Amino acid sequence: MKEKFTLSVGRRQIRGMLHLPSCHMPSYVIICHGLFSSKESKKYLAIAERFTREGLAVIRFDFSGCGESSGSISETTVSRRLQELEEVAGFASCHPELGDKFGLLGSSLGGFICLVFASRHPVQAISVWATPYDLEEAGKNMPKEKLAVLRQEFFADAEKYSLSSVLSKTGVVQVIHGKKDAIVPWQHSKEIFSRVQEPKELEIFPEGDHAMSGYDERDRAITVSLDWFKKNLIFFQKERFKKNV
Repeated sequence: MKEKFTLSVGRRQIRGMLHLPSCHMPSYVIICHGLFSSKESKKYLAIAERFTREGLAVIRFDFSGCGESSGSISETTVSRRLQELEEVAGFASCHPELGDKFGLLGSSLGGFICLVFASRHPVQAISVWATPYDLEEAGKNMPKEKLAVLRQEFFADAEKYSLSSVLSKTGVVQVIHGKKDAIVPWQHSKEIFSRVQEPKELEIFPEGDHAMSGYDERDRAITVSLDWFKKNLIFFQKERFKKNV
């Protein structure tokens, strides 16, 4: 079952889609897309289909200025995206058909947002794909015509956020990266992995690019990500239930 939703964050309208599996009160995963992406990316649609088939609910949404959400991409900042994720997480926590365990899946800047968010709020499991440890370094590899769309506020705001100061507060993190990523060098994943707490997992895909655009790489990344969430969200609930019987 699918359910559209719209949330207000200040004057911004955040639009998203909730995918519900057939099971009762499922754990759920909130997906955070990258800087210039949207919830309609083929990989997010594929993730939603696979995850719900395996008993996990999925929330896809567009950050402001992207996809169906209001606003202009020129106005986006890390701070705004964190506010928007907080609103989506609040919506999910009050939803009558969702359980109380959730995870975050983020790609590129979306992964960065997930890690910062998790240092401030309890999150049961995280999977980040092609995520920069250092935003400034990763930005050097972005096409100049895309960066020109952003206002100076984006860059000034980004300087407030450093993963080096927050990763030690975060655990149950899976890090996925492709060695052929031309935007975020794969070594960023090793830096993130070395700083987060156990349990953690690092998956490097020799043929993977920044978007995991190859079918085989994307399919495998979805599989290992799904396994991570099943182990840390669904399995946890089943074990808890057995102990209470």
